[in-house]
Amino acid sequence: MMNDFFTPVPETYWAPYKGNTQFVGGKLKVNASSFPKLKKTQIAIIGLSESANLFRKYFYQLTWRFGNIEIADLGNLVETADEKQRQFAMSESIGELLNANIIVLIIGGNIHSTFGHYKAYRQHKEAVEIVNVTPSIDFEEGTPLRQILVDKPSNLFNIDFVATQSYNITENTSTMLEKMYFENHRLGEVRSYIEETEPILRSSHLLMFDLNALRLSDAPGTSNKSPNGLYAEEAARIARYAGVSNKLSSAFFYGLDETNLDPNSHQLLAQMIWYFIEGVKSRFYDHPEPNHPDFLIFRNKLNATGHEITFYKSRKSNRWWMEIPHPYESKTFFIGCSYRDYEMVCNDEMPDRWWRAYQRLM
Repeated sequence: MMNDFFTPVPETYWAPYKGNTQFVGGKLKVNASSFPKLKKTQIAIIGLSESANLFRKYFYQLTWRFGNIEIADLGNLVETADEKQRQFAMSESIGELLNANIIVLIIGGNIHSTFGHYKAYRQHKEAVEIVNVTPSIDFEEGTPLRQILVDKPSNLFNIDFVATQSYNITENTSTMLEKMYFENHRLGEVRSYIEETEPILRSSHLLMFDLNALRLSDAPGTSNKSPNGLYAEEAARIARYAGVSNKLSSAFFYGLDETNLDPNSHQLLAQMIWYFIEGVKSRFYDHPEPNHPDFLIFRNKLNATGHEITFYKSRKSNRWWMEIPHPYESKTFFIGCSYRDYEMVCNDEMPDRWWRAYQRLM
């Protein structure tokens, strides 16, 4: 039973908002005296530790601007005897919610729980794409990222890394990134063209957001404090882009210090989750299909390589996609892109996103 995975939310947090539907705390279905019915639930929130309750304190007091979206707060994951059991509880509970077409928001914990998050997609029909907002990348033996890479059977297709900082990445990791054709979007690039993170998130199934990607002055409660990083406004914008993504079905926000809880950081996290949900409310649910009438189609041939790049532009949202032909099979798939990618092809330049995606199919 789903309720066996979670402990109820303490009354202290939801009682002040009971019946007051102007605020998030008064609109949520909360795991309190009884476990909420999930039949019509669109978004479920789960905590991985007691620190998630401080997030709830600030999240519940935000105003409700989400119309008829049904959101359930299922409480915190039960304590387990060891890490292996914890990963199992995570993957089973999240997987069950995903199978019910419920978007899952995971609050708290640390990088070690990212493997349990990924394992929830083990029965996913599509090849899985991950976006990891993080200041560092570590593929060394025993790390969670390494676990994801070597897990068998694997249905991983891609990991996009966003807001990384070069001095946190070894030469070995850089070499592996190139070998796997994963995309690495450094902090400076993200800050200069933050709107380019939207098409990256649009093609992903799950988001892993390490809050250590924020700078110390904006999030002083992170576990690895750094003077450099994303601004609070940029983090909220990325969270909203994730919510707007048609395909994204879960997001894991981790990396706050569990031993020294900072109110400002949890308040910022609450605002990021608010923007994520606002993004879900604004979803267009437009995804291209070959020759679909809701899309404008642009075909451009690169003189330098001879490749034909086909772009689809949505009449609903004005968003762009690139069509990626499979090199060995008679099928294609689509990745999100931007007008900048189209301009590159018009200037006879190969978009890096198209090339890396094509190489991953080889």
